[in-house]
Amino acid sequence: MPSPLNNYFLDTIRHLRRQEEVVIYDRYAPITTDVQESVTAFLKEEYERECLEYPNGAPDFDGAAALWAARTIYITAQFLLYREKTGTETSELLPSYGDLQTPGAILSADLCLRFLPDILEKAREISLEDPLIMLLEKHLYQWHFSGVGYPLHKERLDWPLILESDCVRKLYVDRIIQRRSLSLTGIPVLQTWIKAALGDHGSHYWKEYNKEYDPY
Repeated sequence: MPSPLNNYFLDTIRHLRRQEEVVIYDRYAPITTDVQESVTAFLKEEYERECLEYPNGAPDFDGAAALWAARTIYITAQFLLYREKTGTETSELLPSYGDLQTPGAILSADLCLRFLPDILEKAREISLEDPLIMLLEKHLYQWHFSGVGYPLHKERLDWPLILESDCVRKLYVDRIIQRRSLSLTGIPVLQTWIKAALGDHGSHYWKEYNKEYDPY
């Protein structure tokens, strides 16, 4: 599918995926149906490429979840530049995900949502009172696989869906270790999996974890 002219949405998401940084344009173009389709098609290709390295068989791509997450990141990036938006407009433009969350939705949304913690940190630098921060943190609590490493209250996190999929659970544990999220290693339902993933080399790979949870 050819890319529409001035497809800032697709250009932003493509740059985010390829360069791991957000480009903010000095103008905002409406997100038309054609633009959404081009972004969804691009993210499907990204998912198919990335899931080749997923363990235990990857769930199917969820285009609706991937598109929702991409819109969330794109619109949030615009708010970092255009601060005249009100809190009401922010909540209307950044709604919660409206469909059923599934393992496939978690991994599909994560294609873009994994970058939300960094954007949140930038928003906090601009203004700690920004209502955007609370709204985006609410999204991260719902999609906390993408928030590993961000200071979320672990008591508010739900685990059944994470544990339902061997693939998602393994990726979650790997991300905890990769990002050295010590606070999440205390979650009882994850402790066995984290210890197994670290194996005999854990004391060398993550000394803080072994000092806290496996001192002997």
